[in-house]
This record gives sequence, structure tokens and C-alpha cells, in this order.
Amino acid sequence: MHWGLPAIRVIVPVLCCAASALCQGNQKLLGKWRSVVTSDGGIGAVVDFHSDGTFDYSPGAVIGGQYRIQGNQVITAYENGEPENAMTIESITAEKLSMKLPGAVATLDFKRVGRVENPGNLLLGVWVTVRTMQGSPSHGYYYFRSDGRETFNIPFRTDHCAYAIAGNQIRLRAGGRSMEGTLRWEDDVLVLPWGRGEAKFKRF
Repeated sequence: MHWGLPAIRVIVPVLCCAASALCQGNQKLLGKWRSVVTSDGGIGAVVDFHSDGTFDYSPGAVIGGQYRIQGNQVITAYENGEPENAMTIESITAEKLSMKLPGAVATLDFKRVGRVENPGNLLLGVWVTVRTMQGSPSHGYYYFRSDGRETFNIPFRTDHCAYAIAGNQIRLRAGGRSMEGTLRWEDDVLVLPWGRGEAKFKRF
């Protein structure tokens, strides 16, 4: 199985998120974040905080890296130390993208999520596979950022949760369970109370 990145063992984690009450607001927190530390199989989580005191929690495969473009190839070095991977762009428009993975005969087809970020560089933005990923019931998402970051994600599910902030304290609640503790930052890394300890997340 090859998705243009190291093979990921699809194992749904026991991890469960949470959140509560009305949000007091924290602009720095808003937006989409991914796990800094994942399992050996590349399993982590994506959290997406909204200004209305809700957030989405999506456990799944998530791997970050850096990419560059050479000719018609997108070359990615992922953070887990695997060798660089080169995907060939077969065609690209404002709404559709087709790429061929190394050693593959067929192309992998995508559609754009959201608006075109830069008409001069159509690759930038978010792309989702038209078909579900091989060996998975879910679609795959590729995030290409203007600063050279790439993130690959297969969400297993999405839970809609809530959170509340008071000072530097945050409460996360969902499904009758809650986690509460200190909201803090390590440079650009978000640290949240998680399970019986803490979890670190990077923006993407």
C-alpha cells in the first residue's frame, strides 16, 4: 500500500477528546492543529478550534513534512525520517489534481477543498482524494502550504466537541468525559491537557 508516504497502519486509537461550556475566546488557539507525536504507525489526531467555543476532533493518520517542486514532481521529506518521496503531477486545474505515486500505474485523483489560494501556484491549498484511500474507508487529505510545509491526513471520524477557557486554564469536554488543565505554548507548539497527561500540537 502506497499513498505517497510511508505505509500507515490504520488502527483506531482509544484516545477520546472533549470540551465544555461557552468559549471565552483565544485568537491564538483558533484554527487547525495536528499531533506532534504519533504512534509508530503514524496515528495521531487533528483538532480544529472555532471561535464559538466548539472544536472538531479527528483521530487518524497524520504526518507532516516539507515539500519542494522540481519540474512536474512534488518531492516530500516527511518528519518520520523515511526517504524522500516524489509524486508526479499528471494534470492540475483550479479544481482538480491528478498525481502519480512512485511505482504506480494509475493516477491518484483529487478535488480542491476551499478556494484557490494563489492562481500562480495552483498546488497550494487543500486537496482531498476523489476515492477512498486503498485499505481505508476514508479519503485522504493533502495540505500544501506556501512556506513549504505539507501535511497528509486520513481522518477516521470527526467528533464535534466544546471547550472553555478561563485565564490559562482550558476545559475540553465530549461524550460525557472532560479534560481540564493548563493551556500553554512551547514556541509555536500548542500544549493541551490530554487523557491523563498532555499532548502537543502543531498548526498546519
